[in-house]
Amino acid sequence: MTGNEIRKKFIDFFIKHKHKLFPSSSLVPDDPTLLFTTAGMVQMMPYLLRQKDVSENPRACSVQKSFRTTDIDDIGNDGRHLTFFEMLGSWSFGDYYKEEAISLALELLVKEFGLSMDKIWATVFAGDSKIPEDTDSYNHWVSVGLPKERIIKLGWKDNFWGPPGLEGPCGPSTEIYYDMGKEVGCGKETCAPGCDCDRFIEVWNAGVFMEYYKDMDGNYSRLPYTNVDTGAGLERLVTLLQGKKSVFETDLFVPIIRSIESVSGKSYGDYKKQMNIIADHIKASVFLIIDGTFPSNLHRGYVLRRLIRRVMIQIYSMNLPLDNRVMETVVDAISDIYGVEYKEISENKDSVKSVLGNEIESFVKVLSRSFKVLDKVVEDNKISGDSMFLLHDTYGLNIEILKDILTSRNISFDDQGFLDLMKVQKSKSKMSSSFTLGKEMEVEYGELPKTEFVGYLDLTVPGGSEVLKVVDMQNFVSFVLDKTPFYAESGGQVGDVGKVLGHNIIVNVKSVKKTKSGVFVHFGEYEHESEKLKSGNIVDPIVDKNVRDKTSHNHTAVHLLSSALHKLLSVKIVQKGSFVDQDRLRFDFSFDRPLTDDEIKSVEVIVNAEIKKGDKIEIIETTLDDARRMGVNLAFEDRYANDVRIIKIGDFSMELCGGTHFGFTSDLGTFKIDKQESAGQGIRRIRASLN
Repeated sequence: MTGNEIRKKFIDFFIKHKHKLFPSSSLVPDDPTLLFTTAGMVQMMPYLLRQKDVSENPRACSVQKSFRTTDIDDIGNDGRHLTFFEMLGSWSFGDYYKEEAISLALELLVKEFGLSMDKIWATVFAGDSKIPEDTDSYNHWVSVGLPKERIIKLGWKDNFWGPPGLEGPCGPSTEIYYDMGKEVGCGKETCAPGCDCDRFIEVWNAGVFMEYYKDMDGNYSRLPYTNVDTGAGLERLVTLLQGKKSVFETDLFVPIIRSIESVSGKSYGDYKKQMNIIADHIKASVFLIIDGTFPSNLHRGYVLRRLIRRVMIQIYSMNLPLDNRVMETVVDAISDIYGVEYKEISENKDSVKSVLGNEIESFVKVLSRSFKVLDKVVEDNKISGDSMFLLHDTYGLNIEILKDILTSRNISFDDQGFLDLMKVQKSKSKMSSSFTLGKEMEVEYGELPKTEFVGYLDLTVPGGSEVLKVVDMQNFVSFVLDKTPFYAESGGQVGDVGKVLGHNIIVNVKSVKKTKSGVFVHFGEYEHESEKLKSGNIVDPIVDKNVRDKTSHNHTAVHLLSSALHKLLSVKIVQKGSFVDQDRLRFDFSFDRPLTDDEIKSVEVIVNAEIKKGDKIEIIETTLDDARRMGVNLAFEDRYANDVRIIKIGDFSMELCGGTHFGFTSDLGTFKIDKQESAGQGIRRIRASLN
């Protein structure tokens, strides 16, 4: 079976067993504690936490694009590790539990994929003083006929999973291993799953059984419900089913390797490690770029930059020209393999090549400067920590890339000396505050009940609102109401301003923010000091209508601008952010070059034509699944709960949005682009206004 056939067989199996198929979410997660989507569990977190209704879909499956930074340095050293991979996953949200999860996994592997039951081993959580042993899974493995000597009890590292961030649901797991034979193992009598040799291949995490919740303090508590989360790396499963010893020998990589051989004129046998790194890193880079990540010196962009530059070091070590020929050829091969399943790759591969080409050009300049210095500071095939720091700090050569270069040249280096100098530099730097306003707000107000927001329809609260909590600060006051018409800053739209009136009390509200749990926190200042707000007060909140109207119009204009760009530009763009207040609007999107003057004029013409149509701005309240079926533009889909609002503007624009919109497009006035600029490599920013 081909890799594509194995992926399809997995999907068909779980659909047959009444699991709803979810499309893969982006590699860029909404969870601020995660750099990348590392597993299918990330997408399902709202269901696992019951933040979304699971009654209609108690079973789910997906093939999730995943990326893990922890394995970057291991790529090429063996045939197992990858940075980008596809995770085959299935879930039960309070439906079935351990027994059926194990039975389904066995049915798929043995009956559908034809693996031998005689070579299957299982591991279960051994337990300790914090969490007890998973005896239920152990007993069920015995009941399905697995000999006890092939059921291994392991600890936290191997058989306890989650949470994917700093807190969240988690639990013991049971995993399936396949015995590749003693001849490929370490030869030790104690060899079993968990051993570092190649004898036992982890095929399937047959179930993470989410019985616990880990909080920010590291405490574990029982969940009021149970979940099952299973997962298997597609590439590892393909390796096993195709009878290969390495993922790079499967049909998911061989065409890529062949393309590298073809363009380079080099043999895979002579440059196996280099070509494995090139194949893995370019594949990962393609998927990251498609999902809106671009090379930079920060966060996700930093990881992407490191991948691309590591590829260039491999090309350099193969004595090949430092140009983009290899990368462009590999992108074509990746598009051939994945272009049907992930159409966005085949549709946007020219744009991907452009991003890669720009990064190559930038890195070649860094290398040309750095190599001149490097040749001078290397003595007796060694380099000091001082010289490493010079190349990193002054010449901008990333330290991991520098180490790759030194390793490729067999130059030894003083890593500790470099780290000592970095510590000195950091100690001289101004340290940021330990707490941001956001964190303080979460601590202060996070336990209050969710605020009832009435501001979509009303700018006041009939009958008044009750003050639930007040915190007086120097010159300012922050407070929470049980009901509010004030929109809280989110989705790029600023919070409302206005007044809160009580007995001898006037508070001028300057901004409104909300906690993760939906508590609206109002920030303002007293107009006079006669009396102050107190918990239990009944007050009248009043939103400034003029400011709200202007802000709402600018937000609607952002939707029109987004749709105009999607229609005008030939490549897929990804929204990277936006900002609207009463005076202006800003829209950030992925694009690898500035818009031309003609394109800017065309965008203005398109938006103003839609404004002149006078279409009604419709608000449709529905479910996320229905929105998906309607073909709604799902930018930042992961941020939304199951119940969503669709902003529909004629036949021109239809997007999910929690912001404020109303009236007709003819209310907006004339749209004008004031400026376009770069907001980071591969990200364009448009600033515009309505007159």
